Amino acid sequence: MIDYNNFFKLVEIEDDEKPSAIEYIKYRGLIEHIKMAKHLSSFIIDRKPMYKEVATVFRYDKRLRRIIYKYIGFLEEYFHSFICNNFASPKEIGIVSKQTTYDYCNSSLFSKTVDIIWSLNAEQKNELFENKNHLKKNLDALVRLRNVVSHNRSLLNYRDFKEVTLPSGEVGHSLLINVENLSFVLPNLVSESFVKEINDASRLGEKKRNNQVGWSLPSFIIVKL
Repeated sequence: MIDYNNFFKLVEIEDDEKPSAIEYIKYRGLIEHIKMAKHLSSFIIDRKPMYKEVATVFRYDKRLRRIIYKYIGFLEEYFHSFICNNFASPKEIGIVSKQTTYDYCNSSLFSKTVDIIWSLNAEQKNELFENKNHLKKNLDALVRLRNVVSHNRSLLNYRDFKEVTLPSGEVGHSLLINVENLSFVLPNLVSESFVKEINDASRLGEKKRNNQVGWSLPSFIIVKL
């Protein structure tokens, strides 16, 4: 049996919000709710987080995951296209395979595609990237980010992102710096759209389900580029 009080004691919650909490704990899980409540509490000094803040953060987190997954998907397609357009056979990139380059790319994990991109010569990398400093490290971080998103892990309280180094020289492994890293790896025009979508993700959201509480997103949790 689910002991909802294990979560309720961590948050400020109105009686009329409890049906919503019970419904979404069934969907998202008690442990996820407890972990998120404790994460928000680490930013707050004089009160408990409100339930509607926890619920809103879950909705915001899902928005971010959808945006990031879409743009990493674009990047993966872009890499595949570059490889297929420039190499008729996998043998030309040092891979023993009976498949065509197209079929090989389409059956490869993103991590393998990143390995191929890293193996390209300097001229080819120049066609793909504006900034190539720390490229291998930063591409590997994108693989971790993609895996976290594709496995539907909550991003906002995830602690095991890989370290990246931005063109500015800033080094870190937070969600924000990993999202910034994606914005720099994307082609410029696409990056502009990505940045806008990420920044717009924190905007007021309408209720779309029964029992869904109103939008209440804490400013300290917002990812801004």
